[in-house]
Amino acid sequence: MGLKDDLESMAEKLGADLFGVGRAEDLNDAPKGHRPMDIMSDAKSVIVLGMKLLDAQVDVLPTKGGDFFADSQRQDLYAGHNESIASRLDGVGYLLARELEKRGFKAFHQMASRGGVDRRYLRGLLSTKHMAWKAGLGVFGRHSLIITPRFGPRVRLAAIVTNVDLEPDKQLSVDYCKDCKAPCIALCPPSALKKPRGDAPYAIDKFGCSQYISTRPACTICLKVCPVGQER
Repeated sequence: MGLKDDLESMAEKLGADLFGVGRAEDLNDAPKGHRPMDIMSDAKSVIVLGMKLLDAQVDVLPTKGGDFFADSQRQDLYAGHNESIASRLDGVGYLLARELEKRGFKAFHQMASRGGVDRRYLRGLLSTKHMAWKAGLGVFGRHSLIITPRFGPRVRLAAIVTNVDLEPDKQLSVDYCKDCKAPCIALCPPSALKKPRGDAPYAIDKFGCSQYISTRPACTICLKVCPVGQER
């Protein structure tokens, strides 16, 4: 087995549900300062890891509104689960990055729990969603989340930027939203999601979304109501 196979096997044994590889240069259309090569000048590959959220933990989220305090308890339960999965995924990412270091390569770990977000623009240092798209793990949905074939959007993502040249995975070209009635848009509490125009995969008022989430433990209704995911 080659290095990519070794890393994928290691990730699976450590608990990751998804593993994909993309070319660092394919993300050069990101804003300046938010490209893999801005983090590591000789970056060659991005490794993206995913871990599934438990369906029952997602399904506990309220979708129809009601008593704020009852809703907030459900949101808090989901938020705790979300944080737990992010922490576990970060552990997997660190161990893979450390393995790359042991083999003489550089590795930058873009964590699931802390994305280095610039609050002025609500933009992370590197976009794990765009890296997941380029690494063939999924495609963007109307809710701006990455939709994976197996789990839909019910995943957390982390990534590793490295200077080792790994064989990239093929990007997906499926449009999961084409014939969907878009419950994510219809049920978005702050109406932050809109029908996209032209070829845009989504349209979101991220500041409206962020402001709404800041008043409660979690929201993520768009993730709950998305019908995609073969294993549900």
